[in-house]
Amino acid sequence: MLIKYFLKLKIAKKIRYVLGNYRFQREVEKVKFKRQATGFDEAHKIGLLYDATDEQDYEVIKSYVKSIRNERKDVLALGYVDKRELPKNQFAQYGLDFFTRKNLNWHLIPCNPIVTNFINEPFDILINLSSNSCFPLRYIAATSHARFRVGRFDKKSTFCYDLMINAKSNTSIQDFLKLADNYIRIIKSKHGSTTI
Repeated sequence: MLIKYFLKLKIAKKIRYVLGNYRFQREVEKVKFKRQATGFDEAHKIGLLYDATDEQDYEVIKSYVKSIRNERKDVLALGYVDKRELPKNQFAQYGLDFFTRKNLNWHLIPCNPIVTNFINEPFDILINLSSNSCFPLRYIAATSHARFRVGRFDKKSTFCYDLMINAKSNTSIQDFLKLADNYIRIIKSKHGSTTI
């Protein structure tokens, strides 16, 4: 009886994902923004997306946000916690926001004012640090109003990013963040032309 119940739940989630992905594709087609490669030096506002389910990853992001602020950059980080409720030791603070499973609609698409504001923010650079298997974060990256979107390489997600970095699937957030940071610091943009 219990096996049947879990099987139904798994099938229901798969159906939600398929329908959500269909809706996601349609919404992405509507998104028309001028994208431009932007390097760290030229960037004023940086956005970070990450899976905040693991507390250690949250600490890595907190540390990176602090270091970027020390370089006089405005930075906002949005973490997705794959649970119904936010853990007690994780709380929103200036520049570090969260959303949870409770903030997803039936199609698994985020529907929360914090997420909507993040999507509408015209970041100079947006970095998605999660794997592309995290549907809500992939959705945010694809529909973002950011000028330049950076994420992990995935053939199915080429429309989500302007720069994709090839990293092993088991690369930690800390290691991928170092890679992404190195790449955006190499990019130099002058008068509309970009060099890497």
